[in-house]
Amino acid sequence: MSAAAELPTKEAHILKGHEGAVLAARFNGDGNYALTCGKDRTIRLWNPHRGILIKTYKSHGREVRDVHVTSDNAKFCSCGGDRQVYYWDVSTGRVIRKFRGHDGEVNAVKFNDSSSVVVSAGFDRSLRVWDCRSHSVEPVQIIDTFLDTVMSVVLTKTEIIGGSVDGTVRTFDMRIGREISDNLGQPVNCISISNDGNCVLAGCLDSTLRLLDRTTGELLQVYKGHISKSFKTDCCLTNSDAHVIGGSEDGLVFFWDLVDAKVVSKFRAHDLVVTSVSYHPKEDCMLTSSVDGTVRVWKK
Repeated sequence: MSAAAELPTKEAHILKGHEGAVLAARFNGDGNYALTCGKDRTIRLWNPHRGILIKTYKSHGREVRDVHVTSDNAKFCSCGGDRQVYYWDVSTGRVIRKFRGHDGEVNAVKFNDSSSVVVSAGFDRSLRVWDCRSHSVEPVQIIDTFLDTVMSVVLTKTEIIGGSVDGTVRTFDMRIGREISDNLGQPVNCISISNDGNCVLAGCLDSTLRLLDRTTGELLQVYKGHISKSFKTDCCLTNSDAHVIGGSEDGLVFFWDLVDAKVVSKFRAHDLVVTSVSYHPKEDCMLTSSVDGTVRVWKK
């Protein structure tokens, strides 16, 4: 059986409800639920496997660009055009706290493993670290060595990694206060970490995904064929790290072989720009979202 046959390229559900572009779709930690957000200023909680909308969250004053749920599914954070990071209670739908401090729109948010801290990436060229357990609305740390907008952030147990339009992927080791900068020479739109933790995948605005060795900074591989020039399009790896996935501005989704970078599969997922891709933590199942206003669930 070909590798392509094992990939989730069959549409299982279309999640409809957002008005206007959907900017992010994310599985929760165990892959049973999905959170989506978009231009309509709402965040929506779904059972993607049954195609059912569970709850809608409203409080943002502008578009919502990113969302991330805690490992225990009790809280989530969100960010967007209104410059604030929102910290929510999943079951009540209440905003527990709004973290203010960014001087511009906020592009991305992530919790740490223990969900005690949320890190946000902003147009103001900074990463900001917020303590969810304290009642302070001030950031506990500001990382402002970037020279342009910070588009994406991922966390490991000890590090914060940011990708920026300045062309760098910067890794901050929180234990020793060290920064390592890898310059890719092209605006970085999206970063994602491999499941084994050894590599960072960076989506750049020259329609290229680049795979970096986290220890050495060496460029291991490049992936091409998709279009990524002017929109924030996502990239990620499958849960086995065997394939790289990228969304394209023409509505296609690409799967590349991690090692030899060949296109294993490409298919039309949406009519317009694919804004995000999210892969299930255990199963061969994927979420895609688009400017066309839909979220689609794909299975093999």
